[in-house]
Amino acid sequence: MNINIIEIVTNKKYILFFIGWYILLYPFIDVSAQQIPLFSQYTFSPFLLNPAAAGAEGYTTISITSRNQWLGIKDAPRIYSASGQTRFMKQSHIRKGVPVKRKYKNNLRGGRVGIGFNIYSFHAGQINQTGAQFTYAYHISFRKTSQLSMGTSLLYLKYKISTDNLELTDKTDDPVYNNRISMNIPDINIGVYYTDQNKYIGLSILQLLRASINFSHYENEDLRIYRHVYLIAGYRYNLNSVDVLEPSIFLKSSEQLKFQIDASLKYTRDNKFWIGIGYRSGLTFIGTVGLSLHKLYIGYSYDYSPKGLLNYSYGSHEIMLAIKMGDNARRYRYLDRY
Repeated sequence: MNINIIEIVTNKKYILFFIGWYILLYPFIDVSAQQIPLFSQYTFSPFLLNPAAAGAEGYTTISITSRNQWLGIKDAPRIYSASGQTRFMKQSHIRKGVPVKRKYKNNLRGGRVGIGFNIYSFHAGQINQTGAQFTYAYHISFRKTSQLSMGTSLLYLKYKISTDNLELTDKTDDPVYNNRISMNIPDINIGVYYTDQNKYIGLSILQLLRASINFSHYENEDLRIYRHVYLIAGYRYNLNSVDVLEPSIFLKSSEQLKFQIDASLKYTRDNKFWIGIGYRSGLTFIGTVGLSLHKLYIGYSYDYSPKGLLNYSYGSHEIMLAIKMGDNARRYRYLDRY
């Protein structure tokens, strides 16, 4: 089957998919800075956005991501992340020393639990943020090829002000001179995630506890960790046995109702090569490309904005490396692979 990419991209249903979402959300879109690290290759690692996605695909995955925003600008944001996720396998029916009744119960409960971890470091100017989270997810299969997942993450955050090369206009600056230049904060993320063989949709709430990050003794509502709501959705359209087209959206909102939306379209060839384009509200264009070498996956994305920082920056660059072990078909109960 010959593939005409231009004909596919201009297909009415895909145009309506993106235009409809953008028109619906445009009045609410605000591109104000958010408190959570930003990633452009979100379709590859939904686990970083939604704890319910831990183990949802059935793979055991270990990945690292490096993102440099606004390259060329001093002290611009830099993000480094390392994560891993897996799904517990079913216990065998044949286990010596275990009663038959208990074997049956273990088999029913097995294969539904996914776990994951994520460690990241985020630097922006004089502010350093370090985060670590442990994730538990529970997956329920139904209709043979569908799956509903629920998950939660326990999150540890450390905020620190770097005093290197810091010039104070106020020599009595309270946080510095009272040594309150770092804070340790616990938090919680929660989410739900639905998948089947062709589509996925997930909703998550991050930083649920809404802690304060004041470095001084004075209360300030603007120095709180705000809750964020993420919605991610996509559809994998099989053009033939090897070619897949995947439109997707990623909607982000803080509890202040400040919205940002990513819309993207990715083309994958034989699960070995992919290329994609995207748009982020605020006039940012995104290009992605990647390939897989057996179990190793390599991805790269470039963010370009034709306004604002164009004269001072070379854009934002993101590199992702991942190892995937197993088979995503393991999530379907009729294969009985857990």
